[in-house]
Amino acid sequence: MTVRVLEGEGTERLEAISDGVFAIVLTLLVLQFEVPTVPSAQADSQLPSLLLELQPLLFSYLLSFFTVGLYWVIHQNLFQQIERHDRILLYLNLLFLLTISFLPFPTELIGTYSTRLTWGLYATNFALVGLTMTATWWYAARRDFTPEEITPHHARLISLRGLIVPAVFLLSMAVSLVSLELAYWAPLLIVPLQVWWVRVYGSLQDEL
Repeated sequence: MTVRVLEGEGTERLEAISDGVFAIVLTLLVLQFEVPTVPSAQADSQLPSLLLELQPLLFSYLLSFFTVGLYWVIHQNLFQQIERHDRILLYLNLLFLLTISFLPFPTELIGTYSTRLTWGLYATNFALVGLTMTATWWYAARRDFTPEEITPHHARLISLRGLIVPAVFLLSMAVSLVSLELAYWAPLLIVPLQVWWVRVYGSLQDEL
């Protein structure tokens, strides 16, 4: 018995639904903010302190916005290198979108309640985002849905990049056991690690 696997050229529809989900998630992130309600006559005295209380929400919003934005860039770059698809790749991408679409909830959660539990949920969500994105790429490369110039070594190096964000967020969960405030800043490690990856990948490209 032959199992039929949906295969086809191009990934335009897959990218279109992905872009739509990214746009909705980036929009939903800002909806956690509510304009404080104070009497107009007391706005000058009460509004500043109420706005300061929004700092945790602002921090969680900015962190989520830029990390989701980073994943949008990575997703776009990866699918420029994926020329074909099958049913399994479609499902893997849907699983990735599932983890992305859930992010507004833990984002508002850590902006409202600063605890190890809420940070653990937030970090776990981002770790799953990275792992499902990496699994999607790994499957596409293994199925030879990529151009010939993407060698197995380059495919593994790109997979390594996909593990950077999950590794950092899982590390932040361990850091939170010692210092919750320090755990909030751990995601900044993503920037130098991404820069390092770009340099390594660029040097290998120059050798081709």
